[in-house]
This record gives sequence, structure tokens and C-alpha cells, in this order.
Amino acid sequence: MKYFKKVVDIIIKLMIPLVVLALMIGIAKIFLDLRVVYESRTIANGFNVLVTNILSMFVVIELLRGIIEYFELQRLRLTLIADAALVFILREAMITVYQQSIRPVEIASLAGLLAVIGCIRTFAVLYSPGKTKEVTKNEQ
Repeated sequence: MKYFKKVVDIIIKLMIPLVVLALMIGIAKIFLDLRVVYESRTIANGFNVLVTNILSMFVVIELLRGIIEYFELQRLRLTLIADAALVFILREAMITVYQQSIRPVEIASLAGLLAVIGCIRTFAVLYSPGKTKEVTKNEQ
């Protein structure tokens, strides 16, 4: 088990610089895509590319937060996983609505998925291990 923890720590330490590098490349790509906005036939086409890239950056930022949290606490928090899932689903919903290529069934599906993950996140906050310990201490 000790060997496994060391290997996981090394992997996590290697992932952090890679994700930071990916963030920097993503920011550079967003700035380079400003040229696409300028050269596109319509503003909507250019902004479609820009909005997609910016929303993708938010997903990567949430994942980076999860990796750093794991590195610090040596455990994954359900709230961070739910946050990343919510950001990803919202990204997909916003992109498809912006492109006007979503059907009512897909909207209902995404809304249901957002509701379920939102409930999971709420319960994860309400019944987190830290809060459970605090309530037990206060009752004694």
C-alpha cells in the first residue's frame, strides 16, 4: 500500500504541470481564435468557436481544482467531482443552445441530469464527513 501511495503521488505531481501547460495553451488558442472571429462571415460563426473554447477552459479549470485538492487532502471530494460534471453539462447545454441545434428531448434530458447532479452535490455538502464530525462533537 505504501508503494501504491508513492506511485499515485508521483503521477499526481506530474499531472499538475501538464494541466497548467494545457491551460496556458488553451488561453493562447483563445487569443489566436480572435482572428477567426474577425475573419468569419458572420459574428455568430466566429463567436461560436470562441464561446466553445472559453467554456472548455472552465471544464479544465474544474478538473485542475480536483487534482490539486486530491494532492493536498489525499482524497477526492464528491463536491468537486459534481462541480466538474455540472460545468461540463452546462458547457454542452450552452454550446448546443448557442448553435441552435438542440431538440426539446435533449433539453429535458440535460435539465434532468443537471437536477440529479445538483441534488448529489447538495447532499454531498449537507452530509460531508467534516460536517458529520462537527455535529457529533456538538451533540456530546
